[in-house]
Amino acid sequence: MAQPSSSSCAPRRPPPSAFSPSASSTPTRTSASHVPVYRPRRRRRAVAATASLHLGPGEIAELARNKVLIAATVASAIGQLSKPFTSGKNGAAGAGLELKTVFLSGGMPSTHSASVVAVATSLGLERGFADSVFGMSVVFAAIVMYDAQVC
Repeated sequence: MAQPSSSSCAPRRPPPSAFSPSASSTPTRTSASHVPVYRPRRRRRAVAATASLHLGPGEIAELARNKVLIAATVASAIGQLSKPFTSGKNGAAGAGLELKTVFLSGGMPSTHSASVVAVATSLGLERGFADSVFGMSVVFAAIVMYDAQVC
């Protein structure tokens, strides 16, 4: 006779004894349908509440070599520093420079859009355009650019 089928598509779980931390060796368990092996997870060490961030010269040097971070920073700086030249009074050309716009958020050009496009482009060039991280960054960039257009 055929077994009754369950309406759930979830894989069968092993018995609770398979997850017990007292098991010194992890036996290989397979089911009749060749479900992957279930093994107990190791417990992670608890992080102390007094942990602090230590930035040494090595960590700062790593940040300085991060091409994605550099691309986003340069794009943000160019976008923000170009705002005084593009934000004349009422959009009229030659209406004068408004230097205070360098320190304001919002407006065009969108610094946020420039940053996420730079991140997406540099990730595509570094990791490949078929990489899932590049695809995720393109979706994120599209959402940011849509929000910048609407506001």
